[in-house]
Amino acid sequence: MARRRSDEVTEQGAIQSIVSTAVGAAETLSVGVLHLTERTLLEAVRAVEEVGSELGSTAVWAVRGSIKAAEEIGSDLVQVGKGVSRGIAEPARQVGAERGVRKGPAMASPRRARKRSAA
Repeated sequence: MARRRSDEVTEQGAIQSIVSTAVGAAETLSVGVLHLTERTLLEAVRAVEEVGSELGSTAVWAVRGSIKAAEEIGSDLVQVGKGVSRGIAEPARQVGAERGVRKGPAMASPRRARKRSAA
């Protein structure tokens, strides 16, 4: 058998070393990209959680504000209604008092119908 020269052995060792280094670098790069992608996704999920939380609290605040506004509007309408009813009833009372009109007797409650026997 022919012996290999030492130059060939060193060339093969150098080629293997270069290939091994390139594969190691590619592996390191792919692991780094994987970690970067994972972190980016986790941060995106956290951001979505925060935005959802803010939207939820804003919606609750808006609903509570709407309810409070509706209560205030209802209260104002009651006050206006009372004022209108006083404005209508007061002149009628004054006109009746001027004429000497008295209230009539209270109406009696209606009588109940008697049950008839089945005989």
